[in-house]
Amino acid sequence: KEVLDCGCIGDVAETPEEAKLASHEQIAKKAKYCLGIDIWKDEVEKRRAMGYNMVHGNVEEMSLGRPFDVIVASDLIEHLANPGRFLDRCREHLREGGLLCLVTPNAHSLNTSAKALLGAKVAVNPEHTCWYDPTTLKQLLGRHGFQPREEYWQDYRRSALVHLAVRFRPNLAAHYIVIAEKGAA
Repeated sequence: KEVLDCGCIGDVAETPEEAKLASHEQIAKKAKYCLGIDIWKDEVEKRRAMGYNMVHGNVEEMSLGRPFDVIVASDLIEHLANPGRFLDRCREHLREGGLLCLVTPNAHSLNTSAKALLGAKVAVNPEHTCWYDPTTLKQLLGRHGFQPREEYWQDYRRSALVHLAVRFRPNLAAHYIVIAEKGAA
């Protein structure tokens, strides 16, 4: 498949070995063609120098001049000022029947819910503009011409208690993943 990886940087990579641990590297290894786009100019330039196919740009405004089979946006949509505009740009860049894979923190994760219930401070990334759950993310996708096809829950399961809870209640996982299909125009 030809893949567009939106928000492809993730973390700073000081060495080529660190860059190889990033999700973009994993996607690029499996894809027929992979282009990454990120707003973090210095890191894009650094990765390009390492041989990665990346461009500097804002995903809410991207115009790349070509379609893709799959668009991946992992831990990105919760950072955007205008997620609807991003989804419109994704529709424009996907072939008919193309797939959009979104990964986002789960607003109702065990960690967040337990802290809220106990009155403890809930840690929020200061760069996040919103949180999603399946209902709100599916609503947003539908408004922008996407039909959810599959959903998954992902958790780090760093403790036995979390592992057990997520095993029986997957919706308490740290991340929500949805695969959505571009609908007919």
